[in-house]
Amino acid sequence: MTDHTESKSKPPSLQRSASVVRNRRTVLFVLAGLCIVGTAGTIAGASAGGGRTAPSVVKFAHSSTSTSQWTTPSDETNTPVVLTPGGATSGNGAFNAVSCPTPSLCIAVGGDATLNAVAAVSTNGASSWSSSALPSGLPQLNAVSCSSAATCVAVGAGYVVISSDSGNTWAPETIPTPNTTLLGVSCPSSTVCVSAGVTPGNDGPYGGQLLYSSDGGNTWNAGTSSSAFGAFGSVNCPTTTYCVAVGAQVMVSNDGGQTWSEQSVIGGTGVLRSVSCSSSSNCVAIGSNPLGLHDQNARASEVVTTDGGVTWTSVAAPANSSTLNAISCANGEACVVSGPSLAGGAAPAWSSTDNGGSWSGKEFPSGVDAVSALSCTSSSSCVFIGLQGARPVTGSFVSGSSGSVSPVSSSIVMTEAGS
Repeated sequence: MTDHTESKSKPPSLQRSASVVRNRRTVLFVLAGLCIVGTAGTIAGASAGGGRTAPSVVKFAHSSTSTSQWTTPSDETNTPVVLTPGGATSGNGAFNAVSCPTPSLCIAVGGDATLNAVAAVSTNGASSWSSSALPSGLPQLNAVSCSSAATCVAVGAGYVVISSDSGNTWAPETIPTPNTTLLGVSCPSSTVCVSAGVTPGNDGPYGGQLLYSSDGGNTWNAGTSSSAFGAFGSVNCPTTTYCVAVGAQVMVSNDGGQTWSEQSVIGGTGVLRSVSCSSSSNCVAIGSNPLGLHDQNARASEVVTTDGGVTWTSVAAPANSSTLNAISCANGEACVVSGPSLAGGAAPAWSSTDNGGSWSGKEFPSGVDAVSALSCTSSSSCVFIGLQGARPVTGSFVSGSSGSVSPVSSSIVMTEAGS
């Protein structure tokens, strides 16, 4: 597995370099949940660095007067760069995440061609977008959650930004673990927010981190658990107390993210990239499967709970679903899943009306070959963001219609070619 790096200017507090994945848990996390998608929609490889070229190594320090020691170079202790399949890559800007607090209002975040942060607002259900005002020099944003039409929180590598004006302007906030790349955030109220991500740790270059806020994202604290945290890719809080975080493990909190307990999964599972809860009882988590590179019938990893996270069961995802990395659930038991196409063509998509127990094939509007994120109000009505080749696109679909696709203006997400 190759790690590529590129340098770019940013505030010292936000500088970071990519880390080489070494322990088995993290290798699985990156391969199964964070595969990079090429411009033709095929999986091009897996990397924590996304276009960067300075792989770090563990250096051996020899001493003639003492026992030989192992040391970790400084470039393995900074914030890692983790790319979203179907999202922004070096040279091509795109959206990585979207949150729609109302059917018409949506906020999307991501990165530009040099992986600096971008954010945009749509007031017409993703038909068109206008740029948001962000502080300059911030690295790309990976996730966003809006607790209301006015209040949103977005997260990135080592920082958080908050908005109180429907995503039009944003203010940065610090986190207690600045070397953490936050990949997921969920704000069930205007005060309670929980975020999840990856961070260097004692067990290898990547461990995990879970943070919580009780003041709408202005200040953050680290959650605790009796179990060691593995890398996390997503978190969802259907209530202000109950939250689920997934990645190399499944963790549940019943106090708004302050403390967490690791959950066993009946039937086991692979590494999970995204989780969404349609109610306080029902949650579905998915993760892509690297076997899809060799077996087109390979299935994504999927686990579900129907009792508020007390028990979790592995279920069979649809055949040919190995690239699934985006999920959105609503209305009790309704979910939609998608991701990038493995071999070009239309992005794969399925919908469920029974909490992920069974799935029906779904078609996105023509021209969409990768989906990075979804925000659904039901299994038949969703806003999506993704790619058409290398060009970022967004749109919506309603069951029984062809839906709409709109290219994202270059003034919002710049690409290397300036398209």
